[in-house]
Amino acid sequence: MDNNDRDMMKELKKLQDQVSHYREMLGDEGRNVAEGARARGAQALEVTSAKARDAARYARNEAGGAAAMAREYPTATSTALLTVGLIGGVVGYLIGQSQTTERDTRWRWH
Repeated sequence: MDNNDRDMMKELKKLQDQVSHYREMLGDEGRNVAEGARARGAQALEVTSAKARDAARYARNEAGGAAAMAREYPTATSTALLTVGLIGGVVGYLIGQSQTTERDTRWRWH
């Protein structure tokens, strides 16, 4: 081998070493990013779980309060539920009547 071939081989070896070094750096950075994302995800899950537990506890307490009120005043409770049901029925009937189309004479039974 002449001198040019040796110089080219040295340059090629240096480039291979640099590529290997950069590949290792990218791998390390990728692992760091993945670990950071995993940690942030775990933290978000923990915060969300705590908020969901608080919301469930609040809903249980409110439902218990409503049930206690219904037990204490059964007549008022049934009257309120009946009134709400009747109002809902009337509103539904009115909405249904306002959306009916006029019948065409072709739809008659012959």
